[in-house]
Order: sequence, then structure tokens, then C-alpha cells
Amino acid sequence: MISSINLSKPLLQVEALRTWFPILRGVFARAVGQIRAVDGVSLHINAGEALGLVGESGCGKSTLARTVVGLEHPTDGRIYFDGLDLLRASRQTMTRARCRLQMIFQDPYSSLNPRLTVMELVTEGLLAHGLIEPAARRDAAVAALREVGLDADALSRYPHEFSGGQRQRICIARAMALRPALVICDEPVSALDVSVRAQVLNLLNDLREQHGLAYLFISHDLAVVRHMADRVAVMYLGRIVEEGPAATVLDQPGHPYTRALVSATPVPYRPRQNRLVLPGDVPSASRPPPGCRFHPRCPFATLACAEIEPALERMATRISGHRVACLRRNELEPSPPL
Repeated sequence: MISSINLSKPLLQVEALRTWFPILRGVFARAVGQIRAVDGVSLHINAGEALGLVGESGCGKSTLARTVVGLEHPTDGRIYFDGLDLLRASRQTMTRARCRLQMIFQDPYSSLNPRLTVMELVTEGLLAHGLIEPAARRDAAVAALREVGLDADALSRYPHEFSGGQRQRICIARAMALRPALVICDEPVSALDVSVRAQVLNLLNDLREQHGLAYLFISHDLAVVRHMADRVAVMYLGRIVEEGPAATVLDQPGHPYTRALVSATPVPYRPRQNRLVLPGDVPSASRPPPGCRFHPRCPFATLACAEIEPALERMATRISGHRVACLRRNELEPSPPL
């Protein structure tokens, strides 16, 4: 619960995080290069806050999330969760911390063990951490399912017997059963029917309000991020290029890449000529461009952009907390609401 959290510091603090994957070639599988999936990311999430993380496919959003929860091993950097250094903590300490740091995956079917019943799936973590006795397993499962809108008759059934929306509710129940402080949601509604998405999003918001949860919410859908997030971080080719309050970033983006993302969002009656279409493809994460990584596709790039790597800094005329990694951040005309 949030009452046990140190509110004087961010709940999650990520500092200069790098997660690189080797490119192996030859009979002896020698490393000939590195894929820089996450390359120097720093961000924070306060208790009870929802941070939206957006960006194109392959920019490193999911790798960042998996690194935070320990599913990927970082190359460098620091991850602090409620003051605990996750990368240097003992196995026993990490086991206790994982109770309060949970993840909801994009595909609910592949993230559920098909050989386990719903009761076993929902209470597996509770038993592993010694939070309940085996005799209390059914009651704990019933309470967890009711919290996400499912009935007790689902306890003895298997994942394949449910719809996609119901399976995602089971995943949410499994995460919430441990009473986490932070839940990482990796595209939690992208695999669901449109008619079910609003129900799951409203459920996540209700759970956040009820339990004081913090979210790292990853999504391609900017409308969903606007509905869910207090702040937004925009990621491009392994790095954060813009960060700030959700309304500011999505209504008046400061970075050209964010402008393109917002412009690509379908809006009725918006003239096609007002959309910002980026040329070319996203460069390879194994060979990122020098200087600003976005400069080969940026319509506002100068010669300096190809040589100088911009830092994530506050814009001079913008609201507090709005930071942009662009050399021309204070030269470009403010983007009008899109």
C-alpha cells in the first residue's frame, strides 16, 4: 500500500540505463556489434503517478519495462525502486521487492500458463511469497477475481476457455493480488477488441484510485495515453526525446518527433496537408546516427544536429517539467494544438 512508501523520493528512479544485446556471428558466435535497445534512459515515477511511455515499434519501450522488472539484464545504469538499488540487491531482497513491482503483458494468452487453472494462476505469487496459507487459496482467488469483475465460477477453468478481455482481467487480478505499489502495463489493451478496451482501461483507473497505484503505461495509442497518464515520456531509438505533463506534450509537443506522432493520430475533419509525415525509416539500433538520432528524418534539422547530441532540457517558454532533447527547442514555433 502507498502508506508504506517513502513519499520524499520517487517510487521508481531510472538513471542512465543501458540495455544492449550482442550481435553474434560465425561458428563461434562472436560478438560483432551491439543492438542498443535502451541507450541512456533516465526517468522517474512518483507514488500514485501514471507515466505514459510512447514511441514507434522497436524504439525500446518494452525492453525498458522488462529491464525494470528484471526480465532483462542491463548493460549499465541504475534502477532504484522505493530507495532500493535493484541491480545490486541480494536475491532475498529482490524477492521481497517483486511483490510490489508487477507487470501486465501485451498478450494475455501467452503470459498465462495454459496448464494452470485460474485459481492457481491468481494465487501462485501469494503462495510463493508466503502471503497466504494453502487453505486460504480459494478465498484469496475469489477476492482477486471479484476485484476485476469476474465470478468465482472461473476458478476451476483454464485460460483457453476465456475471451481476450477476460484473460487480461485474470492477468490484472494476478498482479493486483500481491498489492503492488507500481504496475508496468506493456500495451495492456492493444490485443483486445475495441469494445473491450474501454472496460479494461476504466478498471485500471479504478484500481489505481482504490489502491494508490503508480503505473508505467506503455502504448502506441495516444488517446489511451491521454486518458491514463499524468505525464508522458516519448522514446525514439533507445532514448527519451521529450517528457512532461500529458496535456502539454500531447497538445503542444516541442520535439519534431512528438509532433509527427501526434500528427499521425487520426482526427476527424483534420486536413491531410496539416499532417507532418516523416521521410525514410527508423535507423538501425545497432548503428544509431551521430549527433541527434532523429536528425536524418527531421524536417527542422541543421548541420549542428548531425554533430551534437542534444540533452533532455527544459524549454524556456514552457510549463515546468516539460523537457525536450532538441538543439532548436527554443527556436521553433510552438506547435499548435493538433
